[in-house]
Amino acid sequence: MIEIAVCDDDANDLAYAVNILHEIFTTQNIGYNIKTFLSADEMLNNIKKIDIGILDIAMNELNGIKLGRKLKEKFPNVKLIYITSYEEYCMQAINDVHAFSFLCKPLDNCKMQKQITEVLNGIPNNAIEKEFYKVTDKNKKEYASLKLKLEDILYFEYIKRQRKAEIVLADETYECECVFEKLVEEMQQYDFVVNCRGNLVNLSHVEKIKGFSIYLDNGKELQIAQKRIVDFRIKMNEFLQRNS
Repeated sequence: MIEIAVCDDDANDLAYAVNILHEIFTTQNIGYNIKTFLSADEMLNNIKKIDIGILDIAMNELNGIKLGRKLKEKFPNVKLIYITSYEEYCMQAINDVHAFSFLCKPLDNCKMQKQITEVLNGIPNNAIEKEFYKVTDKNKKEYASLKLKLEDILYFEYIKRQRKAEIVLADETYECECVFEKLVEEMQQYDFVVNCRGNLVNLSHVEKIKGFSIYLDNGKELQIAQKRIVDFRIKMNEFLQRNS
């Protein structure tokens, strides 16, 4: 579950930002929780957990730059996005508190989505859940929807004749309805990579690659298609460099 906090002393701007965030996270089927605050003091006194902070810079009581500095002291791993009507504040925000990014008002949906996607790339998978629909477990129990932590998923295997994907965890297996191409597109930002036709593997569970075989940390062996071996190794190396 991604914890998001938005702070803006303009109620209309606050509501507009939240509506955009709801649309982004709902479209991507990512579990999220949004808390809203009209003042910096209210936010500092009530926030207990935060992954992403979206802060207006020009607030009267305590400006967003000072708020961001205090949040960084309390939550060192928080990712900050600033929203402002004054572009001259943007570089100050980046230099003073190492903001992840900034957006100018009025907010643009596409630009916000781009920034949120980049922020999510920097959040460990153990903080992210994805909701799957029309799910069946190995005992044939059916769920209208089911949220799973991305860190728990080893790989997906597409069942073409049924238009379903098998979701393989270390100690459980599920099936869900999906369009595989869409699943690949959604999951690539979380370091899931296609290793062969119909297979999508979580790089965080890859223990080693030998020849055209992938060995996962649970002992499972998967194959890499010959035409994908170069690209797969490149993405694996990039993943290791980012997480070293």
